[in-house]
Amino acid sequence: MESKLTREEARTLLLGLFREAGREHAELLQYMDELEEKCLRLGEENKRLREAAARRTSAASAMNSRLKDALRE
Repeated sequence: MESKLTREEARTLLLGLFREAGREHAELLQYMDELEEKCLRLGEENKRLREAAARRTSAASAMNSRLKDALRE
Protein backbone atom coordinates (compact mmCIF):
# COMPACT_ATOMS: atom_id res chain seq x y z
CA MET A 1 0.00 0.00 0.00
CA GLU A 2 1.29 3.43 -0.91
CA SER A 3 1.91 5.93 1.83
CA LYS A 4 -0.12 9.09 1.64
CA LEU A 5 1.64 12.42 1.15
CA THR A 6 1.18 14.94 3.89
CA ARG A 7 0.04 18.44 3.11
CA GLU A 8 3.54 19.80 3.73
CA GLU A 9 5.19 17.15 1.53
CA ALA A 10 2.81 17.86 -1.34
CA ARG A 11 3.39 21.60 -1.03
CA THR A 12 7.17 21.10 -0.95
CA LEU A 13 7.07 18.88 -4.04
CA LEU A 14 4.90 21.37 -5.90
CA LEU A 15 7.17 24.28 -4.99
CA GLY A 16 10.13 22.21 -6.22
CA LEU A 17 8.36 21.70 -9.54
CA PHE A 18 7.68 25.44 -9.72
CA ARG A 19 11.37 26.17 -9.15
CA GLU A 20 12.43 23.67 -11.82
CA ALA A 21 10.01 25.17 -14.32
CA GLY A 22 10.91 28.74 -13.38
CA ARG A 23 7.25 29.54 -12.79
CA GLU A 24 4.84 29.76 -9.90
CA HIS A 25 1.08 29.68 -9.69
CA ALA A 26 -0.27 31.01 -6.42
CA GLU A 27 -3.76 30.01 -7.60
CA LEU A 28 -2.71 26.37 -7.63
CA LEU A 29 -1.41 26.55 -4.07
CA GLN A 30 -4.63 28.25 -2.97
CA TYR A 31 -6.67 25.59 -4.77
CA MET A 32 -4.74 22.85 -2.96
CA ASP A 33 -5.47 24.52 0.38
CA GLU A 34 -9.18 24.78 -0.45
CA LEU A 35 -9.31 21.11 -1.43
CA GLU A 36 -7.57 20.12 1.81
CA GLU A 37 -10.08 22.12 3.87
CA LYS A 38 -13.00 20.67 1.91
CA CYS A 39 -11.67 17.15 2.44
CA LEU A 40 -11.42 17.74 6.20
CA ARG A 41 -14.95 19.19 6.34
CA LEU A 42 -16.35 16.23 4.39
CA GLY A 43 -14.58 13.80 6.69
CA GLU A 44 -16.05 15.49 9.74
CA GLU A 45 -19.53 15.55 8.18
CA ASN A 46 -19.22 11.87 7.25
CA LYS A 47 -18.26 11.01 10.82
CA ARG A 48 -21.17 13.04 12.20
CA LEU A 49 -23.67 11.39 9.84
CA ARG A 50 -22.37 7.90 10.64
CA GLU A 51 -22.77 8.58 14.36
CA ALA A 52 -26.30 9.90 13.81
CA ALA A 53 -27.19 6.80 11.76
CA ALA A 54 -25.82 4.53 14.49
CA ARG A 55 -27.93 6.32 17.10
CA ARG A 56 -31.06 5.96 14.96
CA THR A 57 -30.39 2.24 14.50
CA SER A 58 -29.97 1.64 18.22
CA ALA A 59 -33.12 3.65 18.98
CA ALA A 60 -35.09 1.63 16.42
CA SER A 61 -33.89 -1.67 17.88
CA ALA A 62 -34.91 -0.49 21.36
CA MET A 63 -38.41 0.27 20.07
CA ASN A 64 -38.55 -3.15 18.42
CA SER A 65 -37.67 -4.77 21.76
CA ARG A 66 -40.42 -2.85 23.54
CA LEU A 67 -42.91 -3.81 20.83
CA LYS A 68 -41.88 -7.46 21.07
CA ASP A 69 -42.26 -7.37 24.86
CA ALA A 70 -45.70 -5.82 24.55
CA LEU A 71 -46.80 -8.45 22.04
CA ARG A 72 -45.55 -11.26 24.27
CA GLU A 73 -47.77 -10.05 27.10
